[in-house]
Amino acid sequence: MMPDGAFRFLVAHTTAMVGEAARHAQTAPEVTSLYGDLLTGTLLLELAQAPIDRIQCSLSHSGTVGSLLADVWPGGFVRGRVEHPRAEHGPYLDLQRGGLLQVSRQPARGGDLYQSAVPIPPGDSSVAESLQRYCLESEQVLTFYALVTIPDPQGGIERAAGLIIQALPDARREDLAALTRCLERARFEDLVAAGDHPYDATLALFRDLSLHHLGDDPVTYRCRCSVDVAVDAVRLLGAEAIAAIREGATESVTCEFCQTVYVIGSRELGYDA
Repeated sequence: MMPDGAFRFLVAHTTAMVGEAARHAQTAPEVTSLYGDLLTGTLLLELAQAPIDRIQCSLSHSGTVGSLLADVWPGGFVRGRVEHPRAEHGPYLDLQRGGLLQVSRQPARGGDLYQSAVPIPPGDSSVAESLQRYCLESEQVLTFYALVTIPDPQGGIERAAGLIIQALPDARREDLAALTRCLERARFEDLVAAGDHPYDATLALFRDLSLHHLGDDPVTYRCRCSVDVAVDAVRLLGAEAIAAIREGATESVTCEFCQTVYVIGSRELGYDA
């Protein structure tokens, strides 16, 4: 936070979280870069705009990766989904013909669902630009995003991080000018790529602004699937399928987020003595 409360800064070190998400999705390296950016960017959006709500961001476009989804719950718990995780050729993210960013927000303990869709016009070229546009057009908040995800050739993650800067009501023209001068000095993404910790990169980039550190929050990859969730899904099948399970058949349920397979039989449904 700036001392005068003009802008707030949130920086995320998400290497472990993105690495776990990529491992579950089995993404190709180029796909991992896009997937990691959306996971980190949606996490920052949830922390900045609705830290007690669940937020989902879905980005649709015409690239080979297909749609990307990030799902963030209060407490820094993140999961996601990629339509084509093993896409072998580009353009992986294609916004040259436009795209659509859809955001849903709902209190984690129940409440009204808020949904917004922002068309991404031709010309935007990154996940960060799409999220910036959403914040400005839907939330009416002047926002700067910087996102970086660097995969390693073996399919893991070297580093992943993100930075979000948002104007607060007390922001003045001179505060924006000072912020702009700092942003012209270097790129957050380049500092992280060169090996700087995201927090250190932020302090170095904005050293003229005397930022105050207000606290830290954990971030973790966590899917919310379970045997109980899979059982509930199987119970929705028709009477014929349920009867077959009672006679010894099984149904496989695959989590769309983490790809865990649950095999549900009569014991899981409570029919065994």
